[in-house]
Amino acid sequence: MTNQDAAAPASPAMPETISLDDGVTVRGLTEVAELEAACRLYREVFSYSGEDQGINARLLKNLLTYGGTVIGALDAAGALRGMAFGWTAVETDQDDPHIYHFSQAAVVSQDLQGQGVGRALKNVQAAVAHRQGSSRMRWTYNPMISRNAHFNLDVLGAQGRWFTRDALAGPGTDRITVEWRLDESHEGHRVATDSRFEAELAAHPLTTPGEIRAGGESTALAVPAQQPTDPAVIELLRSRFQEIFDQGFVAVSCRRMDEDLAVYSFTRPA
Repeated sequence: MTNQDAAAPASPAMPETISLDDGVTVRGLTEVAELEAACRLYREVFSYSGEDQGINARLLKNLLTYGGTVIGALDAAGALRGMAFGWTAVETDQDDPHIYHFSQAAVVSQDLQGQGVGRALKNVQAAVAHRQGSSRMRWTYNPMISRNAHFNLDVLGAQGRWFTRDALAGPGTDRITVEWRLDESHEGHRVATDSRFEAELAAHPLTTPGEIRAGGESTALAVPAQQPTDPAVIELLRSRFQEIFDQGFVAVSCRRMDEDLAVYSFTRPA
């Protein structure tokens, strides 16, 4: 299977093992040594050093035993180069009760990032989660990092459904929760943006972080291409995200316009 194939939509037909052209194989992890390697990679990629920032093999083993997933990407020599893990959860909303899988994290070694490994990890995790009974998968990301937004929304086709301030119990930990449906065609579930609104944006593009434009059932928001550091810009964007999500929009795209600016696209769900 090629890297292009690895980007195929998550669906019941997705395989639980994906082999990439560069010799990387993505599959579920089961052996204790693999789980220990996954814990080390997790801390290494995130540069974690605190005692409360790591994971351990016992936790991952329990996830495997009780409805969770632990997925790894191994190179041709058998070294672990990427990992993802999560657990099964229940949505109790009376209007839409369902079982979903929460993907806590997906990490890839720095030298393999941007080569399809992240897509493959998510796709294998989705296939395992669907087999276990989940109809959807959710995870969170920092909305201020536009490249992550683009991967989640444009590459994978997930929808940003909820915005939460200080989601991880501390300042600077705002998160958008995305949802990815596993029980239907990935492409079929993508929400199309209004073509007239897109044409208007192309003709009169947004130019300043925090600038917002609404048109019918669509809204666009300009954000810095790189994670902002100016407190005033950060607070403005937080307010913008909160306002847009409170109005019932979902995030469906985030595309970089130039070196300095990216634009989020939002629409109302069908």
